[in-house]
Amino acid sequence: MMSDKIVYYDDEFLNKIDMLRELIDEGDHNRLRRFIIDGFGRIFVLFQYYARHFAERDDARDFENADEETKRELMRPLSYRQYRMVERAFSPYREDDDNVIGSIWDFLDDEGRIKQKKVMSVAEVDACSLIYERVLCRLS
Repeated sequence: MMSDKIVYYDDEFLNKIDMLRELIDEGDHNRLRRFIIDGFGRIFVLFQYYARHFAERDDARDFENADEETKRELMRPLSYRQYRMVERAFSPYREDDDNVIGSIWDFLDDEGRIKQKKVMSVAEVDACSLIYERVLCRLS
């Protein structure tokens, strides 16, 4: 069952991540900003949805109706490496554009581990939304 409240690592999402890498390398900040908003803005919206609805447990049907593997992955915590990527995005010692902007791709790709995952965990949605916001501020 597919849910619009869960980020699945399907072919479409993986293709967006590949395109993100290409646009970062290209260096066109206006085009990159538009692509990030269009391609990954849903993650930021889901973070706000999770915070609003799941904190009070008033609407967890999308998670409850998921298969067992998906439920396990939704509850997967951030890895140590992912925590470091969030830290890097906000580090005052790594303020150059390349480090900040590239941090969204680094986080999403997770050194290729994304291809072994089925869905983005709640913790990953939260962390990615922080990086998303930081990168968009940097691109503005």
